[in-house]
Order: sequence, then C-alpha cells, then structure tokens
Amino acid sequence: MVLDVKHLTRAAQFADVSFCVHRGEILGVTGLLDSGRNELARALAGVAPADSGALVLDGKMIAVRTPSDAKEHRIGYVPEDRLNEGLFLDKPIRDNVITAMIASLRDRFGQVDRARAQALAVDTVKELQIATPDVDKPVQSLSGGNQQRVLIGRWLAIDPRVLILHGPTVGVDVGSKDIIYRIMQRLSQRGIGIILISDDLPELLQNCDRILMMKKGRVANEYRADQLEEADLYHALLSEAA
Repeated sequence: MVLDVKHLTRAAQFADVSFCVHRGEILGVTGLLDSGRNELARALAGVAPADSGALVLDGKMIAVRTPSDAKEHRIGYVPEDRLNEGLFLDKPIRDNVITAMIASLRDRFGQVDRARAQALAVDTVKELQIATPDVDKPVQSLSGGNQQRVLIGRWLAIDPRVLILHGPTVGVDVGSKDIIYRIMQRLSQRGIGIILISDDLPELLQNCDRILMMKKGRVANEYRADQLEEADLYHALLSEAA
C-alpha cells in the first residue's frame, strides 16, 4: 500500500471518506458533480485541505495542508483546469516543466542551473511524446493534449509516489487521450499509485484497477473494473442521483 486515506472530512463537501491506494494501482474516483469527488482531489493535493482525518503514506502519517506539503511528500496533482490552475501559458515549455523542481535546480549562488533545467525539459518532452521542436516555445503554442502532457511532466519531475490526475483528458483529442492512457499505464508499472478523478466511464473502465463511486460526500460503492461493464457503471451512477 502506498496511500491510506482515513476518515477524511471537509465541511459541506465530503464526510468520513476512507480508502487506500496500492503501489502501482490506478484507482478511479467518480460520481456526479456534487458527489464530492472534485473536492476530495483538491483536499488530497492540499489545495483545499480537509478539516479532519488522516493520511498515511508508505506507512507514515503525513499532514497535507498546502500544495507545498503535498509536493514535499511527493504527491503530484494535475488539476482539472490546466489553463487557469496549472500552466503558465506565455512561459516556455521548459519553465513549466521545472516549476515543481526549481528549488533543487538552483546552484550554490541561488541561480537556476540552465543546463540541468534544459536537460530535464528535453527528457520530459521525449518521454511524454510532446510535439514541439523546441522547449523554448511557449506552452500556448501547443495543442491541448500536448499542454496536458507538459503539466503531467511537471509532476513526474518530482518522482511522485502518488499522482492525482483530475480529468486528465478533458478537452484533448483522441490521439492525445491514447498517449495519456499509455503514460498512466507506464507510471503504474513503475510502482506509482495513481488516483484518476473522472466522469468519463470508458476512461475509468479502460485504465483503472478499482473504481470508487462517490455520493453526497461519501464513498457509496467500490467496484473491480475488470468485473464491470460500462452499462453497469452507468446505471450505478444514475442510481446515485436518486
């Protein structure tokens, strides 16, 4: 097990949420818009922290009250709104990739080691198949799918133990979706625990090991993805609205 979430609560958003994520597992979390799934993602990332409960990472109790806390514990968070919450669109691809790692890239004079920053960005572009001729190009010059992979690459740079992907394929084309899915599978094979927050049912069934269904701020059901048909998950989602 890599992450154990115990009795997490945030007033008026979710209550007494408990689950675990195993090493190398892709855990899906879904539900209707008011189910608490989005708020849960933000709480785990320290963006809007929980009021109570406990997080145990690799057997050690941790506190995540801010995004910096999450990063310190190597919990990466790719937000749902990459344009307003994630990327610096007018900045180069390189600068966007190194944002989460910038402190470790500074030399003894406090300056960013440009050679190391450049190498990290180039390696990220290659690994994630980001279509660009130059990491000095602004992120806004890229397609939506390539922008999303830049954001994923930022968090891979911290060598995450847990990666929270919040609607990672919203607004991207079919080809980019497939690339992102293959990236998720590679990361899980490396032992990273992935939490996939999504309302795309085929996406969840194709990629996840288990799926949690949230309703009114609680985990209502848990399913094995390989034992579930899309129609079953769809009807379960509709039943949560009742």
